[in-house]
Amino acid sequence: MDLLHDKLRKAAHRFGRKTAVCSATEETTFADFYDRVEWLAGALDSLGLKKGDRVSILANNCMDFLAYHYATSRLGIILHVMNTRHVAREWLWAMNDAGSRALIVDAPHAERVAELQSGCPTLRFSVGIGAADGVQYGTDELIRAKKRIGAPQQVGPADPVLLIYTSGTTGTPKGCLQTQEGSTTVDELTAEAMGVTEADVYMAIMPYFHQAGLIRTRATMAGGGLNLVPEGLKIEEIADLMSARKASISMVVSAQQVWVLLDKAKNRNMDFSSLRLLISGGGLGEKTMSLFKALCDELECEFMGVWGQTECTGPVTVVKGEAAFQNPDTCGRPMAGIDLAIWDGSCKRLPVGACGEIMVRSRMCCRYWNNEEANTALYTRGWLHTGDLGRLDKDGYLYFMGRKKDLVKTGGENVYPREVENVLAQHPSIAEATVLGLPDPTWGEAVTAVVVLKEGKTLGLEEVKAFCREKIAGYKIPKAIRLVEEIPKNATGKVLKRQLREKFSESPQRSPLEI
Repeated sequence: MDLLHDKLRKAAHRFGRKTAVCSATEETTFADFYDRVEWLAGALDSLGLKKGDRVSILANNCMDFLAYHYATSRLGIILHVMNTRHVAREWLWAMNDAGSRALIVDAPHAERVAELQSGCPTLRFSVGIGAADGVQYGTDELIRAKKRIGAPQQVGPADPVLLIYTSGTTGTPKGCLQTQEGSTTVDELTAEAMGVTEADVYMAIMPYFHQAGLIRTRATMAGGGLNLVPEGLKIEEIADLMSARKASISMVVSAQQVWVLLDKAKNRNMDFSSLRLLISGGGLGEKTMSLFKALCDELECEFMGVWGQTECTGPVTVVKGEAAFQNPDTCGRPMAGIDLAIWDGSCKRLPVGACGEIMVRSRMCCRYWNNEEANTALYTRGWLHTGDLGRLDKDGYLYFMGRKKDLVKTGGENVYPREVENVLAQHPSIAEATVLGLPDPTWGEAVTAVVVLKEGKTLGLEEVKAFCREKIAGYKIPKAIRLVEEIPKNATGKVLKRQLREKFSESPQRSPLEI
């Protein structure tokens, strides 16, 4: 089977002088990009890195992020992608856990190089992208040397290519190893779902430290499409670039991004007529999906929703077109070659409609780096425990109900946060809401709603209770609400419930934000 770098080589041979990657400041052809990858691979090889070594990269989306991804793949090196929104303590924890041998940084993160080098004893050298100071080598310097790989590297389908640490929303992050086979397989399935052709132009809004950003980019590149890389631009500037370069596919994860695109299209008469596909999460609920429908109707494009996990090398289910809007709570059906089941706590398959843990079985499922205890717990009889709760309908559509560890157990009853959140989202005063369980001496856990209000609105607990009656059972109705200005999320829009739980559990007394 073709490996990641094989797919790039074939694309370069086929599409040659066609533009492969473009940002607001630079662009390169398939042929030139492939040469760039080969020279970087030769440089890393000459610096003593070998198959199985881990190289950490801390950078915003840019052309050379992709180049290093393919260059490390070529050598069998594992690229450890770091979340740019973390802090030095979190970066160092992951780098030391990975045993990183080299560090790649861009200019915005170069000021942290000395701290990261001193805090990670396994590091041998650092490389800068662009005008990065304080590093041993510069990317342009390595490319100008035009070194070639010495001894050919024997890289196979089972070899790991990416190391992505989980978001750690429920505990210490774990390093997930994604293999060549898993990565190329998910790219092919994604390309098929997106209907990629060489005429496509993909806007890579999603950060490359998250697999969702890399997968769509790789899938587009393998098919000969053009990748637009925003390089730290704000969403308003990204929208301008999408219009100017006639983007045909993009992925958005926040309501803000949707509103910006709507405003640009409706009020500023910007041309998004080339956009044919908009990608986001699946099963986002009626309120959010109505917003996406308004955008897709305005732009006359199709919608595609996905659900997946890092441990599954990305998307597991897909829902497209009107099916997503007609059934806004579904995440879709599994892609080809992926088995999906719902299990109870005894590892027995549940019937249609019953809620339990979502289980996945496919050749794309991963293992954790240097954590055999976690690996033992991750699988049962070849099935991967996602830790997510959901149900399947008679047609095989998946409905996500929340994280297993976020399940609220109150008065002997189980409450699935997503069900309550979907009801709260319909309240006219609520802009955003999430639900969690907080310790309670009477109920064990109290169903608590953390709420962001719409501008100028007020809200009381009794009003919330009255609104929820007749919509959900009494034990599911929030017993308290906490008003916040913003709900913390990670880069992919996942709510950081552990942070909220810690924040509101610290003080058992009623706070000014509690009603």
